[in-house]
Amino acid sequence: MSVFLSAAAREQLDFAQTQLDRHVAPSADGRCAVCGEEDPCALRRVALRVFGRYGCLPRRWPGASRPEQLSAPKAWSGWLQATTGVDDPTV
Repeated sequence: MSVFLSAAAREQLDFAQTQLDRHVAPSADGRCAVCGEEDPCALRRVALRVFGRYGCLPRRWPGASRPEQLSAPKAWSGWLQATTGVDDPTV
């Protein structure tokens, strides 16, 4: 089943996606990197409501939350690289 979205609806979804991409909480304290509010910040909640209104899901980008800033353990990253066949001499 396909759903027709007008140009205005697609424009709202694109803007909401850019807000979601910017307003992530990469820090260990759970605060938004842009506005400093607790996650989810007000702009992120508004953007999520836009997706809910149109019944769509936002795009997700691998590594968008920058887990390396949270001190992710090396074993975790090495485990992921081992499954992709990439050798990492630092692990």
